[in-house]
Amino acid sequence: MRNNKGQALIEFVILIPVFMMLILGMLDLGNIIYHKYQLGNDLDYISDLYIENKNNDIDKYVNDRKIKYQIRSEDNKANILISQNVKIITPGLNKILGNYYNISVERMIYNE
Repeated sequence: MRNNKGQALIEFVILIPVFMMLILGMLDLGNIIYHKYQLGNDLDYISDLYIENKNNDIDKYVNDRKIKYQIRSEDNKANILISQNVKIITPGLNKILGNYYNISVERMIYNE
């Protein structure tokens, strides 16, 4: 009979980096989805402030939250675009996506 005591350790050492990359990748994906959801809520608030014509409050809000925003007005409509960078922590994924992943949401508002 052969002695296989070290076989499980070798398999563990080979597979642990793969599992760690999968776990960290799932955490990054969850973080991106969370920030996209939060940015949607921020867009709701910024849209309300824009409708109420409170531009100073919009500037303060986006500066506090470190959000980039752009408002383009045409005739009877306005397009509000906000974006934010999310840090990628997974060691292989940040080479593909970059160290920061840019998420953005946009809304068209019709003025009456």
